[in-house]
Amino acid sequence: MMGKTKKRMLAGVVALAALVTTVSGANSLVWPMLMDGKIEDRVATIFTYQNQVSAALAQSIVEAEADELAVLDALYAVEEQLNEACAPLQEAGRRHIDGETLGGLLQIAVFNTMEECEAKTDEVAYYVRLARGNSAETFARLFAATLD
Repeated sequence: MMGKTKKRMLAGVVALAALVTTVSGANSLVWPMLMDGKIEDRVATIFTYQNQVSAALAQSIVEAEADELAVLDALYAVEEQLNEACAPLQEAGRRHIDGETLGGLLQIAVFNTMEECEAKTDEVAYYVRLARGNSAETFARLFAATLD
């Protein structure tokens, strides 16, 4: 269990670091291919929002581990779903932060998944609010209903 705690703490630090760099760098994630400023701004907004929610989720996981809450498995499942839905956007962000160029296929993947990523981020933000409240049972019940 100690390994998971360290992993979660590292994830929180990484998410926080990504969040700090997001504001200055997110606008060029899809710029080479998509010259429309509205799309560029939307992708940057989704990227920033997703990183903020990921950081809050990582913190909720750390808190749930420390308190040995029953919602821990649900939080891990939500984290996996968010990572899957936003994988192209996160990969583009990582490459941009590392100074790498973005290939056309990755840019297309970002464009094609940005709405799914935004919707999943909204859903995860809701679950994080529930998990941080006094309603762990409600959170578990609502999350279980989404898996049906």
